Amino acid sequence: MVEKQQLRRLDPVHYLILPMQVTITQVHDLVSPDLANRLRLASNKRGIHEAIGLAIISITKRAFNDAGLRASPWPNLVGGAPARLRKSGTLAKSVRVISATDSGMVVGSDRKYAAIHQLGGTTAAHIIRAKNGKALKIPGIGFRKLVHHPGSKIPARPFFPFTSSGQPTGPAHSAIVQVIDKRLGGSSV
Repeated sequence: MVEKQQLRRLDPVHYLILPMQVTITQVHDLVSPDLANRLRLASNKRGIHEAIGLAIISITKRAFNDAGLRASPWPNLVGGAPARLRKSGTLAKSVRVISATDSGMVVGSDRKYAAIHQLGGTTAAHIIRAKNGKALKIPGIGFRKLVHHPGSKIPARPFFPFTSSGQPTGPAHSAIVQVIDKRLGGSSV
């Protein structure tokens, strides 16, 4: 079961964006009955959950460059160019296992913009002020000390390997099964 804990509703349209976290519990529901039973009996569930988290993070980081690992296709940019969701690489580098316990694990990112890219949403109207210079240069308008930005609608570009209903994607499911099978020995058939 996956729980998303990253957005707090402020009003009917806007959200306060918190760090993006995905909590994964009840891993035994994702595997064969035999493997689920062996997982329940395992003495080091925390270690298994941490290994699953690391596998999820590996898939997540690769999804920034490999569209086949994403939960859904990313919409193109406004001009029609493919979305890359990668300017400096900070978002991809920020995903990590936040915690692992006997009952599950939490993976996520501490970047404040991670949740809006994963789920989509609307940013609030805000003022942009000149920082280093005396004015902002706005193409087609000229120079201004500040600009009233109306906000933006950001389409979802999911990079964590979970569907909107919280289920792992095919590659994520395979990785989870493979980690549990490797850690517990035997065949997951």
